[in-house]
Parts: sequence; structure tokens; C-alpha cells
Amino acid sequence: MYFFIDFNTHYGIRLYNYLREPKLKEDDIIIGKIVLNPIYKYSCDCCVDGFYQQYLWRKSYTLQLGIYNPRCRVPPQVELIRQVEKGIIGVVLHPKHHNFSLLHPSLSFVYKLIEKRNLLLVIYEPNFEELIELLSKYTFNVVLINTKYVINDDRVYYVVNHNSTNIDPVRSIYGSDSPYNSLDLIESARLFIQNYGYDERVTYKNFVRLINEISV
Repeated sequence: MYFFIDFNTHYGIRLYNYLREPKLKEDDIIIGKIVLNPIYKYSCDCCVDGFYQQYLWRKSYTLQLGIYNPRCRVPPQVELIRQVEKGIIGVVLHPKHHNFSLLHPSLSFVYKLIEKRNLLLVIYEPNFEELIELLSKYTFNVVLINTKYVINDDRVYYVVNHNSTNIDPVRSIYGSDSPYNSLDLIESARLFIQNYGYDERVTYKNFVRLINEISV
């Protein structure tokens, strides 16, 4: 059997009709858990409605990421507290598409909250220098998506899937990007095995270690 925990999925988003429950087992592949990533509105200055859509859709096999944009009209002291109370395991930031700096003043509260609540910081395509500055100020774990570079820091992990070009088994976490990638969970997992083989560290153990750390 090939067991996966999928860190990067977009189920529960109405706009893209991602509401059908995904298949979690087929032949020798089992998807044990999926993490819901609420990112989808690049042009919106608030961007949190994806989170609430997924919260209403959530299932027994899902974990959920929160999201914030410092350009949002609702301050993080209100919005992120709401999301934390609903059980998020981390917060997603997409500075490139939402057009902000990781050093934006209002994000200071976000980072302090992540550190205090022992959450994950998940970032799409961060600026290298800004990320290095964050790592020098805080101690939380960071998960990077669509990042071209590698940082020599044990707190930094990288989301990989069947399209990835560089997979470090010690610091990679499997995340399919399904159904945004037009593949279901099983198809994505099978392609990953075909392209890179099966390494339980990447497919679930690294994620389990991270979850155990933030649950302490």
C-alpha cells in the first residue's frame, strides 16, 4: 500500500466547482488526510472567503489552512482570531499575487500569532531576502509553495508534487494541488510515484512530524 497525506488541495471552493468529495482509496493508493488550501482569488484585497467556503465544506479527513492579505479591510486581530478559533493548522500568504511585502507592518501581528499558537506559515513564492529576515526574527516552521530556491534552514519545508524538479526527502512535503491541477487525488499520487518512486518521508512522515511539533 502507498499511503499519502496531501498538504495542498483546493476542495470546497464553489467558484471552481470543487465541491465533489474526492476519492481517497483506489487499488494500492490511500489518501489518509488532505489539507485544504483556501487560496484562489488573486484580484481580491481580502481573499478570506475561500477559507469560509472550505470551512463549511470540511470533512472528517480534512485539515484546514487559514489565509490573510494585509490589504484586507478587516484587521488581522479580528480576522485571523476567527480562523484560529475554527481550528486552522497554519496561515497562507501569497505576496506575489496579492501584491504585498512579507514585511508589511500589519503582518507583524500575523507572525506573532503564528508563533504564539504554534502554527505553520505557508508562503507562495516569497522574496528571498524578506524570508531570510523573517527566519531571523521568528522560530515557527515555514512551508514554501512554488519556490525556485532552497534555504539551508531546518525549519523550512517545500511542497512537492508530480511536476517538481527537486525533491529533498528530508524537507519535502507532498501536496498535489488537486483539483486545481485538473487531476484528482489518486491520479496525482499515482503520477508522483511513477515520476519519483515512493518515499514515505515525503508522502506523509515529514508532514506528521510537523503536525506533532505544532500540536505540542
